Amino acid sequence: MEKKNGFVAGRGKRIFAVLALLVMMYVSSAAVLKAEAAGQAAMYASIFDAKFYAQKYPDLAAVLGTDENALLAHFLTNGMVEGRQGCAEFNVQFYKAKYPDLQAAYGEQLPFYYMHYMSSGKLEGRQGNGTITNTTAAQSETSAANPQPAVSADSSAVDQVIALCNQARTKEGLAPLTKSDQLCTASRARSNELVRVFSHDRPDGRSCFTIFNEYGISYGAAGENIAAGQRSAEEVANAWLSSPGHRRNIMNPAYTKIGVGMVQQQGSAYGYYWTEMFTN
Repeated sequence: MEKKNGFVAGRGKRIFAVLALLVMMYVSSAAVLKAEAAGQAAMYASIFDAKFYAQKYPDLAAVLGTDENALLAHFLTNGMVEGRQGCAEFNVQFYKAKYPDLQAAYGEQLPFYYMHYMSSGKLEGRQGNGTITNTTAAQSETSAANPQPAVSADSSAVDQVIALCNQARTKEGLAPLTKSDQLCTASRARSNELVRVFSHDRPDGRSCFTIFNEYGISYGAAGENIAAGQRSAEEVANAWLSSPGHRRNIMNPAYTKIGVGMVQQQGSAYGYYWTEMFTN
């Protein structure tokens, strides 16, 4: 009986030691993750302002709130590539257009412009702030030199994109989105703007969501997907659904309405420009 009690006591000590080790490992792991997050925030401090990002993009604020780590994670994984502006100090489209030497080196690889600005651009005295308004005139002249006007997609292509997105939502147990003619009109206007500047910011530097006021669209939550180069409804729908950030918009249960617009511009960089907008 005493031997049995001694065995139980010894096993209890071993279990306590294992639990203590696991707790230490967890605390250590949490500390490492916290340090990594802090390191990333410090690294991108010069070109990312979480408060600015949330205010400029209400679609993200509706999903991520004011969580600085979540907003930074979105910026690094999706926002940067989508051309979203991370802070008032730096506008990647402005920076790209202002310095042809960088454009020749980096092309459409937007993350490299951020890296250049952080590592050497500021020290070289390069200008990173402002909107792209200063470059709009030159871009408009280039478009004017092309005699072919932009051609909008017919309603069948728009309906097909919406149908494919709704099929994907249905598979996830979500209600289908309702086609909004107002959102389709706004999406088509945004696609025309994408020919000039492929970004979630409009050619004058304003947020894409400012277009809603121009078309009398009210909303509580809103989102935008953009794409370029896809030649068919199926191709662009698959591209959006295969991208985590774009798919998140399509699958957002808060959205109830959808609009799609596409224009084709001969002689432009990508040829085809698509916009998909959502509201509740």
